[in-house]
Amino acid sequence: MKRTTSRGIVSVLAGAAMVSGLVAAPSAAAATPTVKPGSAASAAKPVKPTAPAGSAALSAPPDDQAKARAVALATRTLAGGSALIERSSDDRFGTPRAVFGAGGVQFLSFPRTHRGLPVYGGDVNFMISRDGGTLHYATSAQRAEIDVDVTPRVDAARAAEAARTVAGPGSTVRSTRLVVHATGATPRTAWEVVAQGRTRDGVKTEPHVFVDAGSGEVVESWDAVRHGVGHAYFNGDPVRIDTTAGETGYSLRDPLRPGIECSAVGKTFDGTDDDWGNGAATDLETACVDTLFGVQREWDMLREWTGRNGIDGQGRGFPAIVGFNMPNATWSGSDVNMGRNVSGTKQTTSLDVVGHEYGHGVFQFSGSGGAGGSGWTAAMNESTGDILGAMLEHYVGHPEALDEPDYLVGEEMDLFGTGAIRNMYNPAQIDNHPNCFTTTAPDAHPGAGPQNHWFYLLAEGSLPTNGNPASPTCDGSRVTGIGIQKAGRIFVNALQLKTASWSPGAARLATVHAAYALFPNSCVEMNAVKAAWSAVGVPTQPGELIVECWPDTFDLSLSPAQGTVVAGQSSARTVVQTRSLQGPPAQVALSSAGVPDGVTVSIAPEQVTAGAAAQVTITTRPDVRPGVYRFQVIGRAGPLTKGVPFDLTVTTLPKILITVDPHTVVLDKELKGSATLLSGPSGGTPIPLRLSASGTPAGLTVGFTPAEITSGQSSAIAIAATRSTPPGTYQVTLTASGPVTATAALTVQVPEPRPQVWRPYTRYQVGDRVTYGGHVYRCLRTHVSQPGWTPPRTPALWARV
Repeated sequence: MKRTTSRGIVSVLAGAAMVSGLVAAPSAAAATPTVKPGSAASAAKPVKPTAPAGSAALSAPPDDQAKARAVALATRTLAGGSALIERSSDDRFGTPRAVFGAGGVQFLSFPRTHRGLPVYGGDVNFMISRDGGTLHYATSAQRAEIDVDVTPRVDAARAAEAARTVAGPGSTVRSTRLVVHATGATPRTAWEVVAQGRTRDGVKTEPHVFVDAGSGEVVESWDAVRHGVGHAYFNGDPVRIDTTAGETGYSLRDPLRPGIECSAVGKTFDGTDDDWGNGAATDLETACVDTLFGVQREWDMLREWTGRNGIDGQGRGFPAIVGFNMPNATWSGSDVNMGRNVSGTKQTTSLDVVGHEYGHGVFQFSGSGGAGGSGWTAAMNESTGDILGAMLEHYVGHPEALDEPDYLVGEEMDLFGTGAIRNMYNPAQIDNHPNCFTTTAPDAHPGAGPQNHWFYLLAEGSLPTNGNPASPTCDGSRVTGIGIQKAGRIFVNALQLKTASWSPGAARLATVHAAYALFPNSCVEMNAVKAAWSAVGVPTQPGELIVECWPDTFDLSLSPAQGTVVAGQSSARTVVQTRSLQGPPAQVALSSAGVPDGVTVSIAPEQVTAGAAAQVTITTRPDVRPGVYRFQVIGRAGPLTKGVPFDLTVTTLPKILITVDPHTVVLDKELKGSATLLSGPSGGTPIPLRLSASGTPAGLTVGFTPAEITSGQSSAIAIAATRSTPPGTYQVTLTASGPVTATAALTVQVPEPRPQVWRPYTRYQVGDRVTYGGHVYRCLRTHVSQPGWTPPRTPALWARV
């Protein structure tokens, strides 16, 4: 079934304590309706605009024009005064943080200030199409318009004291700043106090405490250090990791992924060779090998499966430190800290633990709100780590002897002698963690259960047929999975819509809209997202996107799906093949979309019966810049629209340089001379060239041997004049012609010819010179001399010089 319709719905998601918005039409500058909870309009009904055509294939970031269009679209939306954004006249929005997801979808997060103060929870996140023309979705954690007195009645020192009561004894205050706290029902001016401390076990903490600047009351607090547990199951021997070579040796620093490196507590690892670790479970250098292997594969997995660029989404990663004396692993907000299991027999550096901890970094640097938040936000953060760990295991695909792909967390380390610490397909099997969503948020680690359960159902389904275990559903339904790659792509891209107050309801809306944007020609993925959320007790949300599906009657493909042209010179050709999937063969209208300026796509015929093919010819103007351009070949049959991408590489012909040696040729007494033409290499495929000369006077000839060469070859030049050629210096142009043309200048000097002695029975041409009786004569008429026709006696034939 294929989705062809959608309704542009905007609503306030009260249950998730956030604001969400959808503008379905390409022109998002137009006013959008506002739907309040409980109104009749909140029951969404489908309408039938044309579904966007495209492909879910991952691609490079959008071009600069598309980026500018997206920023302009979001800026117009922010300036439109929509109640969804809860903007007051004293609000200002800063420069957006841009991240690009799968399929080139653009995510923009705009920070907000109110009367000069940063607004915690006020950021507005937009999901915009690759071309910058369609606003798919928008989120913000702010629930009400701000109108507060920004002058604090409680000073920073008093706020710090209040924060220390939360941070615990021995904690120190690292920073304080005055903000507007806007994630609650009523915005208020507050001090954000960041402290540092340690638990009784010595584990590092970094509490963020929000203190009401009017009353001194603690409004909210959460710890930026995210604690996890794992195992030290190694990744095999040997494994390949990317390290840095220096002048004196090697170091455990990734040369390809900025910010990724590994050290131990109080120790860095350097070596004269590039051979690291000994494979022992307690060896710290080996722990770094496992850590680097895991995070480097996670970086690659994020790029290849989800389109994300690095841990922070903008091409940056973070260091890891191993060897902490704690039965745990943590994310500090700026690095990963790895400990050991309870018995001290293994380091916590296995794939799922490394993936989990760096998954906290992915959560922190997605959307807005950072790593902060308590309640369900903290639980969703913890679940994100578990999901990224499971995705990493499946991406690497270790055999059973190592840490094979599964949906268990920490099962190999056996931290407390009881096996895995979390179970994603049935969370309740471990310490009765919740399988299903409840209105009361549990603690962070058990609270990961509902979203973990949702992800498993989305990826594998409730009754997998691939050997994975069955998963119970909270509503007794049966869910069909779409595979972990698609599930991971939807989940990671939906994180870009995260706000400071995140919840399962908000995540349901974000993932539904992400599936809509990433798979615009299929209902399967979005319906699976919805079914999996319903199966864990997260119901349809107010304002949720509803689509109408049509039978999947045809498919199309391109062969080849890429081609190369020389700008203005050659053309590329491909064949679009259609295929009938069900019912009578449909009539498919063929066209193109997203064709760059200067490129022409011709399709013949423009309509076929499903099962037939058409020829596609691509040409370009000479001024098209070199590069790789992607456009779509579109097929439409009734309301069903599909697109397949074609990647066009545009090149220009290289410049060819020809030279002549020597540059000047003086003809000899026989009026002959020679030179050599040299052609430079083209830098690629040799180019055929045809040689010629121009600008020669009468009687002067220039010949080439050979007359046709390829770039990089040479040719011998033969120059000859006749006695009729006027003496003098001539500039001759040598030309090498082919797909490209090059010229060189040759100077030819024709000397005065030496006069011959006049003889009878000799043919003389006009201009020939002879001597007779000690004088020089010039021939005036062509003739054959006869005895007695000496120059002095035949003035009609000869003139004395």
